[in-house]
Amino acid sequence: MKLTLIGGAGVRVPLMVEGLIRWQDETYIDQLVLYDSNAEKLSIIGELVKHIVSNEKNPFQVKLTTDLREAVQGADFIYTAIRSGGEEGRVIDERVALKHGVIGQETTGAGGFSMALRTIPAMLEIAEVIEDEAPGAWVINFTNPSGLITEALQMYTKLKVIGICDAPSSMKIGIAQYLNQKEEDVYINYFGLNHLGWVNKVLVNGTNQMEFIINNYEDFIEVYPHMKCFSNQLISSLNLLPNEYLFYYYYQNQAVLNMSDSTNTRGEQIAELNRALLEQLIENKGDIKKSLCIYKQVMNERNSTYMTAETGGKENKTLGDMESEGYEGLAMSILSSIVNNKKKELILNVMNNGVIPELKAEDIIEVTCLLDNNGPKPLAVGEVPSSVKGLLVTIKQYERLTIEAAIEGNVEKAIIALTIHPLVNSYTIARNVVNDYLIQHKEYLPQFDDLGEKANV
Repeated sequence: MKLTLIGGAGVRVPLMVEGLIRWQDETYIDQLVLYDSNAEKLSIIGELVKHIVSNEKNPFQVKLTTDLREAVQGADFIYTAIRSGGEEGRVIDERVALKHGVIGQETTGAGGFSMALRTIPAMLEIAEVIEDEAPGAWVINFTNPSGLITEALQMYTKLKVIGICDAPSSMKIGIAQYLNQKEEDVYINYFGLNHLGWVNKVLVNGTNQMEFIINNYEDFIEVYPHMKCFSNQLISSLNLLPNEYLFYYYYQNQAVLNMSDSTNTRGEQIAELNRALLEQLIENKGDIKKSLCIYKQVMNERNSTYMTAETGGKENKTLGDMESEGYEGLAMSILSSIVNNKKKELILNVMNNGVIPELKAEDIIEVTCLLDNNGPKPLAVGEVPSSVKGLLVTIKQYERLTIEAAIEGNVEKAIIALTIHPLVNSYTIARNVVNDYLIQHKEYLPQFDDLGEKANV
């Protein structure tokens, strides 16, 4: 079977490949194709990947290409993880937002909005090629903002698409570790949208452990440090466990202040780490042991500094393994479940179809699903708590408008989309932010042919 990674020069690709090697007996992949438009980065990451695979006696063939049609032709599975505008685009997203006093995180608020405007058209172009060359392939979307991209692909293509994000999977790993249980023996009822989700039930042998976790929250966050950004009082009031990205909503003012006070934005941090990593990999080309050591060190530093600037927290060296397990484990679990027709409970971005009654049937939601070779089936969520219902409905309307604006090149719709987002919540700010993004990202927003003019009205 053939697996294609679109965005094959990404720094997380070696993690995926290591997972593919470990899961080889369950995935049966014999050809791995790494595609990327950046030939130089593809060569560097591809060389590391080839060393990793060779070191394990070549369980599958590895091919590198900058030809998209060649990459996807006849593929059985296609993973997409692109970044339209590159790391420089992420830095612009963050700095423009902070200039106007709002959060510019890459998937949430103004930053996620800007990334969506650039990425949706690019992903639809890729989808056209996939429809021509591999219409029967399963397309697994890692590209951020994952929910928005997955919804656009579902609306405008005929592809079999599943959207994924490793944050909820890492959350489940943390819960299982705290409860001293195997991950597969723990069921969590997770519901919401991508980077806007909550857990309201944790079952072990039929017994709900939510009350135990909430009553022992201080102990829980020592095992799962991502949740340290939420206070005991908030968790007790909600009676829910929020995805860590909800920090930006529940502590909006503090997040903006922390990000403004930080010397570098997260995008600038990541850009510097990736630059140093690629330079060192080039310098040590041919020395696989040293290259792998350098790679692990940089990835651990990247994971240990995750959300530290935004939350005002300290580095946490324990996060590296949990992050990689969530990323690789989810990616490989999907492959294994579909290939072997083996039912698995996974948290995925899928079509709503009535699971959350407050949303439209065609809306993409992020929920616990049962997956096999027929695709994902979202499991019943139950009643959405009133404490989060308004936020959920508002963000989904923002997502719908953002997709429409990206497809149509509609400036007014883009401004209204950002205006209703709770992390902006101002027409004046939205108009100014949109104007700056349209100007600074002009190369990546050709659908907006009147850049900056209507936004100034």
